[in-house]
Amino acid sequence: MDANDLRRAIAAHQGTFLCSRLGGKGETKVVNFAHEVTEPSEVADLPDVGRIKEFFAVFGSVLFYLDAKSGDAARYLAPPSAWPELHDDFSDWLSDLDQSERDDFVPEWVESCLVIGEEPHTGNYILMPTTGEEAGAVFHFEHDGFEFDRHADNLVQYTERLLALTDSDLAYIATHMRFVEEGENAQWWIEELRDNRGNTAKTNV
Repeated sequence: MDANDLRRAIAAHQGTFLCSRLGGKGETKVVNFAHEVTEPSEVADLPDVGRIKEFFAVFGSVLFYLDAKSGDAARYLAPPSAWPELHDDFSDWLSDLDQSERDDFVPEWVESCLVIGEEPHTGNYILMPTTGEEAGAVFHFEHDGFEFDRHADNLVQYTERLLALTDSDLAYIATHMRFVEEGENAQWWIEELRDNRGNTAKTNV
């Protein structure tokens, strides 16, 4: 899929999360989701790896699985102008490591990687190496355990997979989406996803 087709697919994709209230007694809630896309507004000098130039020629930013009422979202791919700040935030997690710990936990490519997005409000970041054998692949940094997990070969593949969540994918995003609306305290756990492409996924499997 090229980036223009991908943009159309993202714009058309929507659905619902069926949720249960945490600590509640059988209370349920249906949360509508869609993806928020902005237009590219800048010309950035991007490396020719991971289809990142193709992607950001068409997209400014993308918020995935956005609940408009609470503002919760599963992932955020940021515009290139935001990457330096994201990189600083990511680097803060590594600043207290000594050299031995860096050797044990941090891949060599981190020194020159791009920090292109995040999982909102989690301290977890989306990274793309620009050098070495992993150049162009998409990784997640999870600060709990200092894990660097490979998610896709390139940015387009990464995004395509976000439009077709599996049971395990849904269980993962459910750990940090709570759909707390203004003026309310209730928190909600995702039980099931249903979308307009015919995909369903469940967390209790």
